[in-house]
Amino acid sequence: MSTAPSSDYEHQVLGYMKEALEEGDAFLRSQKGYNTITDTIKAIMAEDSTAKSSVLSQTSVNHVAKVATDLAAMCTDVKPFWEYRTKNERFKKHCEIIGQLSEHWYLNRTIDLKNADVIKYSLAAGSGYSHIFYNTNTQDLDISAEDPRDIIPIRPPSVSLSLQEAAGVIHRVQRSVNYVKAMFPHKAHLIIPDRDGSMVSQSLNGTRINKLYDTYGSPFREKLFSEAPVKELPRIPSVDLYTCYLDDRSVNKSGQPKFMGEWIDPEHPRNNWSYKVKPGDQLYPRKRCIVFTNTAILYDGPAIYWHGLYPYAKLTLDPWPWSWLGKGVLWDILPLARSVNGIMRVIDDHLEQVARPTVIGDKHTISQSEINKIDTRKAGLKIRQNMLTGKGIMIQDPPNLPPDVLQILNYYEEKIYDIPGVRDFSDMMKMKQMPSPETIERIQEAMSPSVRLRSRIIETYMREFATMTASNFAQFYPLSLRLAILGAAGATPDDFDQDPGSFIPAYLENDYSSSGVVKMEALARGPLPRYDRAKFFFSQVSYHIAPSSLLNASEIETQLKYLQLARAGLVDHWTLLEQLNIPNVGNPPEGAKTITERLIAEQQMQLGMVVSSAGRKASGQEPPQQKSSGAVSESG
Repeated sequence: MSTAPSSDYEHQVLGYMKEALEEGDAFLRSQKGYNTITDTIKAIMAEDSTAKSSVLSQTSVNHVAKVATDLAAMCTDVKPFWEYRTKNERFKKHCEIIGQLSEHWYLNRTIDLKNADVIKYSLAAGSGYSHIFYNTNTQDLDISAEDPRDIIPIRPPSVSLSLQEAAGVIHRVQRSVNYVKAMFPHKAHLIIPDRDGSMVSQSLNGTRINKLYDTYGSPFREKLFSEAPVKELPRIPSVDLYTCYLDDRSVNKSGQPKFMGEWIDPEHPRNNWSYKVKPGDQLYPRKRCIVFTNTAILYDGPAIYWHGLYPYAKLTLDPWPWSWLGKGVLWDILPLARSVNGIMRVIDDHLEQVARPTVIGDKHTISQSEINKIDTRKAGLKIRQNMLTGKGIMIQDPPNLPPDVLQILNYYEEKIYDIPGVRDFSDMMKMKQMPSPETIERIQEAMSPSVRLRSRIIETYMREFATMTASNFAQFYPLSLRLAILGAAGATPDDFDQDPGSFIPAYLENDYSSSGVVKMEALARGPLPRYDRAKFFFSQVSYHIAPSSLLNASEIETQLKYLQLARAGLVDHWTLLEQLNIPNVGNPPEGAKTITERLIAEQQMQLGMVVSSAGRKASGQEPPQQKSSGAVSESG
């Protein structure tokens, strides 16, 4: 049960969408470094468009790709730290379930590798986006890394670490016409191809002919709809598919309830995100979603996610207060990489001249064909000449390279790894050792400000990411799926209340009397819709990350701190081993949730830090050292 909008209304909406798209795209293109994104991607992929002579060296060393890979690996080397907290004792079991589901999903759906793609976009383009969505193909939650040039904000603030402050967002993606028609069969006749999406057409990206296509229209469309003779149709007709999310504050002014989404009948929605709007209430309390192409509106209705956020988490590794995209970490090393390749080619060309030096011949004594036969690189070269008849043939060695060429090359290469902060991360990874006062100081010194800052930025990104994920688990993970993943630990008493199958409580705090009994008016009304109750539930849940603890490189200091506390008897072994990321720790006894309760449980179980009777006693001051003497004993 749904009401289809009129064609005039769709035409107006499509016009507004095109204006918003044009405005947002112009905003992105005006950002500093926007044009550098393509150059950075080409440098990573070793695409050099500069014209080079075929007789000169074409040697190149792709340091940009190596730096990008190292930084992506180091920034992805994060602790899967999924801790949700609440002050409400009633919801602590719910937070434990969400945390366990998150860790299971994060590891089994390779979310860490997909987040690595988001980081790679941020390194090359300044920002990257993770699209957190429900995948209808896998019937599970999923994410995809998105190019920041295809996530177009609508009237955003001048700079922000989050997309949520914008008035809206448009996600642009290219799809084949048949794919879009299968998604929206009732609008198939309105879906017109924009271009040829074959690999032949894609290879023209960035070329002059591709710009002509954009200026004068699609050749595919011309062949379909013009009177020109058709010679050969492109292989894959494609269309730009846009998904827009808007913060629409419109209210129901009709005087009667409106049914938003899809309904079987006035009492039964077809899905868990369709809802009924009373007169005077907001039509789109959790964002409005519009799916369109350049020629048609394909969907216009409420967004499907309970969290009410734009489902795109923005990651800007190097933010600046005057840029929306931030600064690409790799941008500064592009000139250095070009200089390194230039020096390498000069050295290569010089070595070629050493191996095959210049030959100078007297044109009066030797013909051009004879001098062309001389190859100075050939071993055992023998040349006959008569010096009495002219100057003959001379072999001229190349001039020596400046003695500091290799020093300059090494300096440039060192800076390529130093400026983006690769050295900082590498030094941190080398500091994994047993603690002593000296090593803790070294770790604190090695943990440079750039490492700490990037850890905090990724934490900010992960908080928004985890907020959406938690809400999606409540919306798309029914009791049956939670039991399949976690067993009996995946259920709560709220799964068996008057709204069975969902751990969102059937009644909220205001529905209970002071004695803890559901009020009569609440019982008569029945449970509110799940999305309304979910909003209240998640207002009391927060995703927690200890500051500067997300990256494993920056977590070493925290691990050493816990180890010292355990030696002092202030931390239990369950907490210690969890901080050290040691598997198969097991769960503490029932009811021992805090560190103090766990320490009491350890005493009752006669557990704790035990000093080995063999070897050197642990002092907590100096790390053990291995010494070898110079004397060697001989036997036999």
